[in-house]
Amino acid sequence: MAGRLLAWVLLLGLALAQGVRTSITPGEVEALLKSGSYRHERVEDKGQVYFRLHLAGLRAALYLLDCQEGRCESLQLYAGFSMKKPPTLERVNAWNREHRFSRAYLDADGDPALEADLDLSGGVAEGAIRAFLDLFEESLRAFAAWIGFE
Repeated sequence: MAGRLLAWVLLLGLALAQGVRTSITPGEVEALLKSGSYRHERVEDKGQVYFRLHLAGLRAALYLLDCQEGRCESLQLYAGFSMKKPPTLERVNAWNREHRFSRAYLDADGDPALEADLDLSGGVAEGAIRAFLDLFEESLRAFAAWIGFE
C-alpha cells in the first residue's frame, strides 16, 4: 500500500511539474493570454474578472467560472452577434449538428451566440487551454460565415 501511495505522489508531482492545472486564477489566465499573444483586455465588474478578447477579427469574452478562493475550475468562451436579420433556429441547430466543440443558440433577443466550455477540475495542461482558445477562434470564424455575419 505504501508503494502505491508513493507512486501516486510521484506521478502527481510529475504531472504538476508539466503544467497540469485543476484550477486557474485570473492572473494566470492573463499571463497565458499574454504569452500566446492573444489580444485581450482584463475587465473587473462587481468583483468578477473576465477578459474581452479579439479572435478572428471579432469580439468574444472569456469567463472564469466555478471559482472558490480566487481559483476557478472552468473557463467559458462566449461571442454574441447582433444582427438585423439573424439566422433561423433551424440554421443554428444545423450548426450544432454539424460542428463539434462549440454550441450555438439564439439568445432572449433572438440574436445568435456561440459558446464553449473547458472543465479544468480533472487536470488540463496549459497547451490544452491554448488549444481551447485557438479552436474557439476557428469555430468563431466559421460560425460568423455560417450565419452570414459581416
